[in-house]
Amino acid sequence: MIMKTLTASVLAISLTVTSLAPTSAAADISKDGAIAGILTLLFLGAAIHNSRDNDVSPAPAPERRPRPKLTRDWRVLPADCLRNVTRRNGNTIRMFGQRCLTNNYAHVNRLPQACHVRVRTENGQNRQGFRARCLRNQGFRTNQR
Repeated sequence: MIMKTLTASVLAISLTVTSLAPTSAAADISKDGAIAGILTLLFLGAAIHNSRDNDVSPAPAPERRPRPKLTRDWRVLPADCLRNVTRRNGNTIRMFGQRCLTNNYAHVNRLPQACHVRVRTENGQNRQGFRARCLRNQGFRTNQR
């Protein structure tokens, strides 16, 4: 924008100066006048060339990508993680395994800690997870296939 304004003003000044200068019919031009005229033409040509090169079209607006849908049903747990674990005393507990949930469910941090349980199995292994009944009472459900 500035270059266009500058070019227009230089053109207006040069036309004004040439119309005010006395003209002679003589073909005799001094070297200083010729150099000044050539430099003026070169300057005008460069200004026009730069104004054409700087006409950059506006950058295209970035393509709006849809935000990943957060499932409205974040309370739906993967049924594959539901296990029946037998304790050392012989009782069975239905629970969602911690590792399975961590790998297959994106909202483990939202699960109520009151439902978290640690169980020692009949063969001495420690298992962690969340009680199924407790989660159901808190409004969670499974994705039945």
